[in-house]
Amino acid sequence: MALMNRTTDLRRTLGRLRRRVTGAEREALHTQVAELSGEVSTLAAQLQRAGEDPVRRVDVAIVSDFRLRGGTTASIAEEVRAQSAAGLTTALIHAQSAVTTTVTGFSRHIQSVMGLPGVHIVSPRAELDVGVVVIRHPTVIGTSAAKFGKISTDRMVIVANHPAIDADETWHYSVRGVGDKAFEKFGVQAEWAPISPVVRASILAQKAPDVNLTDQDWANIFGHEVVTTPRTGFVTERPVIGRHSRPDKEKWPATARDIRAAYPESTHYQVEVLGGAAVPEEILGEVPGTWHVQPFGSEAPDEFLQRIDFWVYMHHPGWKEAFGRAIMEALAAGCLVVLPHYLEEIFGAAAVYAEPGEVTGLIDQYWMDRDAFLEQSRRGQQFAVDHGPGRHLERLRSLGVTP
Repeated sequence: MALMNRTTDLRRTLGRLRRRVTGAEREALHTQVAELSGEVSTLAAQLQRAGEDPVRRVDVAIVSDFRLRGGTTASIAEEVRAQSAAGLTTALIHAQSAVTTTVTGFSRHIQSVMGLPGVHIVSPRAELDVGVVVIRHPTVIGTSAAKFGKISTDRMVIVANHPAIDADETWHYSVRGVGDKAFEKFGVQAEWAPISPVVRASILAQKAPDVNLTDQDWANIFGHEVVTTPRTGFVTERPVIGRHSRPDKEKWPATARDIRAAYPESTHYQVEVLGGAAVPEEILGEVPGTWHVQPFGSEAPDEFLQRIDFWVYMHHPGWKEAFGRAIMEALAAGCLVVLPHYLEEIFGAAAVYAEPGEVTGLIDQYWMDRDAFLEQSRRGQQFAVDHGPGRHLERLRSLGVTP
């Protein structure tokens, strides 16, 4: 009955909005439509759990835009798994925002955890008491029209999973503005939890007053204990170079020279790409004939990575990677991971570092020394093991949330 009433209310609201499309009210109308779209996504998810009694209190409420397809919702899903397995209750609260243009519908990552024990899909308008509110992605809360007037909490954390300022000095969000918006919506001052030293430095670079940063970074984790299979050698008779990422411009080098250097068109190497190649095709004028390309989401990363020796991630010079869930997946799989030098601050000895023009020389070096390859592979896997669910539960404990 409650869901039927919600549907009727949505239809009535839509009818009122249609009658108000005038220039003077256009901005207010845009805000109301965005909020309504978010409610539609939430309602669709709740229909999959029809018959569940409304929840009044949870340990953790995660607020984000669940339409996002990539690392944000993948990381949320892993934390939800850890919380559910530990006996904690979780509210997933969708906040429709300007961060994506997808119309409605939650990502497959969120859908995969909606049915776990203790997990509830909750409307922003619901009455709910929360141990700690965790906001994922500053731009979401900074641009969302959602209202949270009946959600009460004494503790709120903004997990900054994206740099506030990029390598080219572009501001992606205002730390002060997002903090003010979060306070306006929830009535408590937020703690900022950057997911890496790269993000922490970018937040500090804005010099926003009175920003309360957590002592420890909110590093991405795996929601289950990581069980690794040690590599015993190379995949095939020639080096297999691979990468998987969203099909976005910033995820690729900016020039043809750097793309061809890092991902060579050569019979000496095999190149595997999961995530599409529209960006390099536009830059190169073609997809190199020796590359094997699959669309984004067409294969599970853990399966794809078993066919990769050297996982190489070179990206646009104007981009800063905050942490990189894809990197963590590659490390766990035992790939030898090659990254830009600035990421050494995050991954240390777990990866090796190079400029695009240095990649094949580095690969050749490890290809000629199988023992060195296997040793580096094991270091990467150990880094992944150290980022299991216990790490997440410990930081929740520091926020007063215990099973």
